[in-house]
Amino acid sequence: MAAEPIYALLLVILPLVAFGVLWAIFWQGVPRELPVAVLDRDHTALSRQLVRMIDASPTMLVAFTVADETEGERLIREGRAYALVTIPVDFERTIRRGEAVPVICHHNAQLLLPASLIRRDLRGVVGTLSAGAELKRLQGGGTPRGVALARVEPIRMERHTLFNPQLSYLSYLLAALLPTMLQVFILVAAVQALGSELKDGTAADWLATAGGRTWKAVTGKLLLTTVHFSLMGLAMVAVLFRELGLPLAGSFGAIIGATLLFVLAVEAVGIALVAWLANLRFATSAAAFLSGPAFAFSGITFPVAAMPLAAQTWSALIPLTHYLRVMVDQAMRGAPLAVSSLPLAALAAFVLLLPVASLGRLRRVATDERFWGRL
Repeated sequence: MAAEPIYALLLVILPLVAFGVLWAIFWQGVPRELPVAVLDRDHTALSRQLVRMIDASPTMLVAFTVADETEGERLIREGRAYALVTIPVDFERTIRRGEAVPVICHHNAQLLLPASLIRRDLRGVVGTLSAGAELKRLQGGGTPRGVALARVEPIRMERHTLFNPQLSYLSYLLAALLPTMLQVFILVAAVQALGSELKDGTAADWLATAGGRTWKAVTGKLLLTTVHFSLMGLAMVAVLFRELGLPLAGSFGAIIGATLLFVLAVEAVGIALVAWLANLRFATSAAAFLSGPAFAFSGITFPVAAMPLAAQTWSALIPLTHYLRVMVDQAMRGAPLAVSSLPLAALAAFVLLLPVASLGRLRRVATDERFWGRL
């Protein structure tokens, strides 16, 4: 391993670079000051107040004041602005007459995250301004303040955010993306370590070194990478909870146990790929096919329950899904350990069943010269 640069890349350089890039993206936690364009067709005190309120919101930054909708549309198409807010003519006069007036927002819903944040905060800004204007109008007409408040907001919704109240994407995405990246390097390193024996035609010597015992040969081959990635996984967990402030509402021991099982489960998938494909190139391609889209099937960004049956089945066959379920349940929700017993058992099943189903096949291909020397 020391003589081949690919192991230094897979075990140290690329994981650290990937973790660093993800941390650099999400360290702020919440997206702020997303540039928007404003078209003010009223140019009154109230319209200028609305523009100031938009700019003062933490999510939006009034980066452009445009003269017409064509210019605002061009800024959105060029990606320089995420939205165009249009304040219509006679905005203040219409409100003072007690009539409704629309504030129009054009945004690119293809960019789901900034579009939803801007839509949410703009609705809050416009609602606050609208309530204030209506309250002032009613009080100006002689309505007592208490009665005016009741008329402005006769029904009030009271919300309580149970988990991730800061709406931090560090807690929501970074805690899921780091294990996703770790999974890629664990799987590819395991496939490379085992598959190279077939590619180099040394599989028979490898088994002979282990006394002809396949389980012993595999254990010896993967022992160093298992220890390395286990320590890296534990370091990842320590950084998330101690340095980055990820909340810990449940059992830290369950998360530690799940992390170690996760490393072994992903390596078990690597053993199965090499054993049944018997080709380093095919096994590496399959590893990329499995680990690349795994995050999309994990249920973090799109609920598994809303997926079709085939996607739900595929999700259950990926170790990452079960590991992230333990992370979410124990870190964010503070769920009882019994809730995490099923995903922990699923990880343990990967560790126990896949090697049992694959070691016999691996022994056959390792001792058959027809499988040696394949790229």
